[in-house]
Amino acid sequence: MIKGKSNGSAVQIKLNHVYSFLLLAVLILGFNVPSSYATTSDISWLSFSEINQRNWLSNIDSKDSSRLYVKPDRGSKEQSHKILVVVAKKSGSYKLAMNRLLEVFYQERFFPDFEVVNINRDEKVGRKLLKKAKSRGFDLIFTMGSESAALVHRFYQNGPLPVVTSINKDPVSLGQVKSYKEGTGNNIATTTLNVPIDIQLNYLFELNPGLKHVALLYNRNHKQVVKTEVKPFRQAMEAQGIRVIDVRVEDRDKAREQLEARLPKAVMKLKEIDPTLRHSLMWMTSSTAIFSNLDLVTEHASGIPIISTNPNAVREGRQSAAVAIGIDRRNNAHLAAVYALRILRDGVDPGSLEVGVVTPPDIALNFLVARDIGLKVPFTFLESAGFVYGYQGELVRSFGQNVAP
Repeated sequence: MIKGKSNGSAVQIKLNHVYSFLLLAVLILGFNVPSSYATTSDISWLSFSEINQRNWLSNIDSKDSSRLYVKPDRGSKEQSHKILVVVAKKSGSYKLAMNRLLEVFYQERFFPDFEVVNINRDEKVGRKLLKKAKSRGFDLIFTMGSESAALVHRFYQNGPLPVVTSINKDPVSLGQVKSYKEGTGNNIATTTLNVPIDIQLNYLFELNPGLKHVALLYNRNHKQVVKTEVKPFRQAMEAQGIRVIDVRVEDRDKAREQLEARLPKAVMKLKEIDPTLRHSLMWMTSSTAIFSNLDLVTEHASGIPIISTNPNAVREGRQSAAVAIGIDRRNNAHLAAVYALRILRDGVDPGSLEVGVVTPPDIALNFLVARDIGLKVPFTFLESAGFVYGYQGELVRSFGQNVAP
């Protein structure tokens, strides 16, 4: 459940040569990303749900395809504020987040204008955008993703406008905030997509009290995942005397090929040291290079439970993790929207807001997969699970609400 104050009442809830030139520019400007991550600055991928299309009007700038304007379908509604939304690339997560942001603001009867800008991983463009934000009449900056969050932490601390970050990796692990229980002390209010490792491990050991071996799946070149998920998890496992077997990829373009070669070896090693596999599991990080090859991971798992940090890895059918212990992107976006409301409507100092963590974490379960591998899911998991797939692999609970058959 996410809790926040909004207008005095509690809010609760459980996005050829020209190509080579652009890539070179991105690398020179410091984002240092592999070619498969390069995107165009086009924003047309950001589409809206039916309900948001009824409540909001949107259009792409006719002279700049990286800018999208969103205004309330006001009727008698008066304009209140203007919000700049910064994204660094095309992302389905940002689409989910933007839709949830609009839903929350509409429900709260707060009707700002939005301008969404895709800076296409271009630091120079991002800095210029931030520099001009106040003079262009914006009242708040809303970032989506770890790259745009890093941009404001590097270049906009103590800037003239308040900032709220969303859909970003853990600011505590990244050194952007000292602890979960305090704010930044500046103009930036932060949220996190990561569950604090001690909370995550409490769930994990309840699921498998006899855990002794873990295959850890990640992309070693995804620096933020390594800092916020891989290193904390490995340190915690080793402190418990649990063996960690790395299953890593180095290249998103070649991730499938690398997983094909490395997963069978890891599974074979686990079977050698744990023939019954009762004391083993696979821990799947949120690395896109891993997540996008979930079908391959499930194919090679060979009865080993797959536990993910991303609730979206639990899905319909058998090509799914058995359990996820993480934070759904939409719930994070909802919490970030509440933070924005507290700042704009209630006058809260952004630097005083502690790191926004969805608590308790989002639990997702697939009972078809669990039954296939003989995994016993504690009843407490079912009680608190926001997303549940039944014994036929069908969705039966979504965001804590039962789904009609």
